[in-house]
Amino acid sequence: MSVSDVLLIFLGRREGVDGWLRLRDGAVVARGTGLEGLPDLADPLRIVAAVPGDAVAIHRFELPEGLAPAQAAAAARLMAAEVSAQPVSEMHVAVGAGREGDALRLVALVPALAMADWLGRLQAQGLDPDSVIPEPLLLTAPDEGFRRYDRGELPLYRGRNEAFSIEPDLAALVVGDAPVETIGDEAFERGLGDTIAAPAVDLRQGAFAKRRRWAIDWKRLRRTALVAAGILLLTLAIQIASIFRYTFAADALEAEAAEVAAGVLPGSGPVTDPARQLDSRLAQLGGGGAGFDTLASGLIAGIRATPNVQLTALVFDREGSLRATVQGDTPAAFSALEQRIEASGFEVDVGPARSGGGQPTAELTVRAS
Repeated sequence: MSVSDVLLIFLGRREGVDGWLRLRDGAVVARGTGLEGLPDLADPLRIVAAVPGDAVAIHRFELPEGLAPAQAAAAARLMAAEVSAQPVSEMHVAVGAGREGDALRLVALVPALAMADWLGRLQAQGLDPDSVIPEPLLLTAPDEGFRRYDRGELPLYRGRNEAFSIEPDLAALVVGDAPVETIGDEAFERGLGDTIAAPAVDLRQGAFAKRRRWAIDWKRLRRTALVAAGILLLTLAIQIASIFRYTFAADALEAEAAEVAAGVLPGSGPVTDPARQLDSRLAQLGGGGAGFDTLASGLIAGIRATPNVQLTALVFDREGSLRATVQGDTPAAFSALEQRIEASGFEVDVGPARSGGGQPTAELTVRAS
């Protein structure tokens, strides 16, 4: 939103709109009475509403420096309760910007119903102001004394730290002997650029702050879509990698089964179907019991579940027992293997551990329970 292109709307003291000014780069370029000839309300036009000064009480409060806006508003509300003629719960309290090294802050008090009425009147005409400024604060502050501008029924007064709009007789009591500079339309309009760019107090805050229009951030949406697509592709890649890993593991298991079968089958012929060829060999040997495949499955399952244990030899005897030679990193690994095979429902005899090939080696005999 550009502060160089401003639509200033003057609200009437009773109802409606008194008139408007169009400012560009601080200079008035168009004007109108009421809402006649109002320019198109297109961005980046900034809309500022000027509200009657006699409806707003402007005070100076000493607030600690460094307060957050919400803290400053809460502190000002407590102080306003001591000077407000109406219950502070019925008032809208707006705090002006602080000046470095100065604890005094301008604080505006206006009935909340009046504030709601002003905004309602404007919004009914399709106008949603970005700022709401009391009319006396549209005057630039003088270095000393007061500056007066006669606009409408009541003149506007602005001092160094004061701003009000009251009847001239009452104003004389407030001003006292202080010098008063009366300005005309040209001087008033010449100072609007500064007073609008940095309002001493903007009533559009707190409960009456302008709500931001919700808009789609297309750049952020595109980034989110790219991240989502990346996550989806990564998930798909993980699934594909898992499929290949399981496939390779199955191939390795089949190769291991063929290697084990080749060690117990007679002759040098190829092993194409380990389970069928072992069953055939078992039948030739008249083996019984649980059968080679059942015992071998229990043994191999136990070996796979026991870390750092590998099979080096396997023999199935005529009594239906499976004798295996295994190597491990420690003798404790053989005890763990024995427990796992027994948990599968088989009897296991573990021979004493000996050294073979630089690693502990043991003989196992597995048979059906």
